[in-house]
Amino acid sequence: MHVLLVDDDRFVIAALQKGIAWESLGITEVFTANNISTAKSITENNRIDLLLSDIDMPHGSGLDLLNYLRETGNNVPTIFLTNYADFSYAQKAIELKSFHYFLKPIDYAELTRIIKKAIKEYKDSPSSSPQKSNSLPEIPTEASENESNVAALLKYVDDHFREDISREQLSVMFFFDPDYITKIFRKETGMSYKNYVIEKRLSLAKKLLAESDYPIHDISQYVGYDNYSYFTRLFKKSFGVTPIEFRGRQA
Repeated sequence: MHVLLVDDDRFVIAALQKGIAWESLGITEVFTANNISTAKSITENNRIDLLLSDIDMPHGSGLDLLNYLRETGNNVPTIFLTNYADFSYAQKAIELKSFHYFLKPIDYAELTRIIKKAIKEYKDSPSSSPQKSNSLPEIPTEASENESNVAALLKYVDDHFREDISREQLSVMFFFDPDYITKIFRKETGMSYKNYVIEKRLSLAKKLLAESDYPIHDISQYVGYDNYSYFTRLFKKSFGVTPIEFRGRQA
């Protein structure tokens, strides 16, 4: 079997070549490319059984490469490597029937496990190509049991809790079943995803009310609530006073 590694960072390519025991996986040839043009040329002149590609690269993304392969009828199983947990990237990757979307930094043991699954699916399918598309949650729960991805999920929510992001969107970004996301948050934080976001938003609102003179309506919008009345009800339920009453006590 042949694998193609695509990344504009030569150090990543070298690390992948050394970090994975390719021969033990039945891979006899490891091709490499630093750009999409070279990658296309390799796929046109060689049989490629597995593709590992970065997504965000100059002069053409990994998504562009996979789109080109799919348009030419090439169903090679593809694993994307990326620094960014971006919903639009992940959604497009699923549309193009990629096998997995893997966040850097690379956990080689976990990546090896995913590669084994990709190879098995490739060998088991009648046409020697993956038949299942990773639609929502068909995403394997087993692949979600990944400490690095759990940490990335929690960090992403901590960085973006002011935005309206559903469990379904997170499931696409991190290859977690939506229900499994709830289990992760209950295990790691003691509360559901929804309540975790509410607590993060209200804690920030409380800090802004105490330490700034921003209008309360503006604070409500800033922390993620366009509905001021709803924000007020949540705040009073959590802290026993309305935002106006809380600010008045700080004077």
